[in-house]
This record gives sequence, C-alpha cells and structure tokens, in this order.
Amino acid sequence: MRTLLALLAAFLLASCASLQGPPPLTGAEIVELSKNGRSPAEIIAEIQRTNTVLALNASDIVRLHNAGVSNEVLDYLQRVHFDELRWRDRYWYGYGGFYRGWGPCPFPTNRGSPWLCYY
Repeated sequence: MRTLLALLAAFLLASCASLQGPPPLTGAEIVELSKNGRSPAEIIAEIQRTNTVLALNASDIVRLHNAGVSNEVLDYLQRVHFDELRWRDRYWYGYGGFYRGWGPCPFPTNRGSPWLCYY
C-alpha cells in the first residue's frame, strides 16, 4: 500500500511540474528582444506565450521606452497589468472575501495549475 501511495505521489508531482509553462519575461529580456530587431507583434506574441505580467510604474515605462521598446509593446504591457488587477478584484475579492488555503480552483484560469489554487 505504501508503494502504491509513493508511486501516486510521484506521478502527481511529475504531472504538476509539467503543467507549468515557460517563465515570464523580464523587462531586460523585452528590451533585448527589441534591440534584436523583433517586431512589436512578435514581442507581444512572446509576452502572451509566457503569460508575462509586469507591474510597471511611470519611470519603468520611460526607461523601457528610452531603451528602444515600442509604444505598442508598452501599451500592451500596461493593458495586461490592468487586466490582471481586474482579474484579481473579480475572482479573489469578488466572492465574499479573500480566499485562504489550498484547494481546487473554483474558476477558469491560466495562472499556474488549473487543478490546484492557493486561495
């Protein structure tokens, strides 16, 4: 019985590790993509693929713009950040208070594992 439980636990851990996507991009990586000649559409596609959300303040936006990141990419990054804030307000705080604990996700999400959430 213990062997069966150990195999089941190993399987679950391996499958949870495979559910994680690529790591999100950093601001420096977005600057590097811009300097390497990638188009704004290609950079936005990479941001979408990696589920990157950056909380940028005004000085960060100016710094990225001065480093060569296009306005289209900066506008997209800001829009994604606002969407993330709206998502948190709606799902984390909108169901009668802040959720606490681990359990199955009560809502569809692309943030981490769709099977296990901290709430």
